[in-house]
Amino acid sequence: MEFLSERQMQAKSLLKDGDYTSIREILERLVEYVPDNKILAELDKNKQIVTYSSTELFEEVMNLGDGLIASGLSGKHIAIVADNSCRYIMADICISSGVGVVTPIDVDAPPELLATLLQKCDADAVLCSSRCLNKVRTIQDNCPGLKTVITIDNKEDGALFYEDIVALGQSNKEKSIFRNLKLDIDAPAKILFTSGTTGANKGVVLSNSNLAANALNCMDAIRAEEGNTSMSILPMHHATEINTHIMCRIAAGRLTYINDSIRNMMTNIRIFKPDTITIVPMIANSFYKGIWSSAEKQGKGKKLKKGIIISNLLRKFGIDKTHEMFSDLYQPFGGRLNMIVCGGAMLNPNVVKGMNDLGIRMENGYGITECGPLISINADPLDEYRSVGKPCPGLEIKINSPNPQGVGELCIRGKSVSKGYYKDPEATAKAFDSDGYFHTGDIAYCDKKGRIILTGRKKNTIVLENGKNVCPEEIENILEINLPYANDIVVYQAETKAGSNCKVLCAGIYIQDEVKRAAKDEIVKDLQAVNRKLPGYKAVEFLELPQAEYPKTSSRKIIRSTLPTVCSDAGIKL
Repeated sequence: MEFLSERQMQAKSLLKDGDYTSIREILERLVEYVPDNKILAELDKNKQIVTYSSTELFEEVMNLGDGLIASGLSGKHIAIVADNSCRYIMADICISSGVGVVTPIDVDAPPELLATLLQKCDADAVLCSSRCLNKVRTIQDNCPGLKTVITIDNKEDGALFYEDIVALGQSNKEKSIFRNLKLDIDAPAKILFTSGTTGANKGVVLSNSNLAANALNCMDAIRAEEGNTSMSILPMHHATEINTHIMCRIAAGRLTYINDSIRNMMTNIRIFKPDTITIVPMIANSFYKGIWSSAEKQGKGKKLKKGIIISNLLRKFGIDKTHEMFSDLYQPFGGRLNMIVCGGAMLNPNVVKGMNDLGIRMENGYGITECGPLISINADPLDEYRSVGKPCPGLEIKINSPNPQGVGELCIRGKSVSKGYYKDPEATAKAFDSDGYFHTGDIAYCDKKGRIILTGRKKNTIVLENGKNVCPEEIENILEINLPYANDIVVYQAETKAGSNCKVLCAGIYIQDEVKRAAKDEIVKDLQAVNRKLPGYKAVEFLELPQAEYPKTSSRKIIRSTLPTVCSDAGIKL
């Protein structure tokens, strides 16, 4: 089956008038060319699917815009602190398309962090879920600029309500300000905070020009079947989810199902039955482990392995029978799933190949908030599954200060790339050079075909006493492959005891299964087997087996700044 890029599929339709220049223009073309297309869908309180067409999406965004302007919020900074929903998307689009500047923030951010982020983005208003209304109110005194609170899902005392604001805008439809305003596509439209896994969160400023360019990058990179549907799973305050996944889908006139919470993911995926999902590596690993664990428990492991051999042989002759041969494997995912786009961290190549062997095409994406965020997607996982693909056509790359093997820091330039951080000229000067390149902090090289191969993060790189550099992500990936029973794996450097100045390479491995976690001799044996395959300086010297999983961001990345700096007495020297 031949897969076309979304740009190719929309060349004579939504893109026939040229490239998009703003998110607002995307909505305008949807209404003009595909007014009846179903664009968004979600479950109501009765678990029934409710859909929004191009026209309905456009009208609600326009009415919301007029309502917000009539409420005195024109030109204001508005944060969204809410659960995933279609209203979240409409608010994000509306605010960034001319009302003011939008800042999506993690709905589960603790009060102290939430207050800090609201202060950093100069929030004048907050659009929030009713479940976090009390949290917002408790920190209002610490955010003197925060004057307006709007609830998105339920009417609450002392707060404005989303539906009332939309109704206010609709009542002024004939005198609409929002529909007729002239948009400055290069003005700040969105502030997105970096994840803060290794330090303080920075606010990345993106314009409509950046956002539209990122949507076009996605349409260049993502290849799929005509009429495919998708399901949104990741929290919407992440650039990957709303900028790359959802906005690309809207820009292509495709239907996206909105999952309200990651806790309901497996239940809702069976209701929506999507063709495609976008997830992070930790979820992909869990899916893959779950498939094989289920097969082994049912005594079907050998049969599955044999089926994969036969299926791969047939594929060499252009015959794809995977969905027929492995149909029972697809039922937990709704029965139609044929593609997973994965991003947010380095992906285990064995999982990429393994899922593709089962007929679920896994496209390994790479992006960073400052770049819009999409940089590349490996759209040919059956051909080569270790890279993150070639950079999007709208981007230029360079490898800064490469070593003799061509490995160095990856730098990006293009229309989707931010001009800098909000009110942080010092950080901006460090990250963006005079030629307009953003220094990603990722260590990488390009192969002969121009594909990007990531080896680790510059700021995570461990410099050993002998001067050699170790990328912990590289070792973590190898450990993931060889210790499939581990739930969390993180590699870092720590002192053998406080103040000793004697540092060793540690592997922190969390295993949820208590029985397996207690089998320390087996774990040590597996780890030593991995060490024998590694160069001596990369060998793990100390093992920690924590009783609980490591602290993570909402996108399930381990927060490295919380890792111990001293080896525990309960650890094991290898």
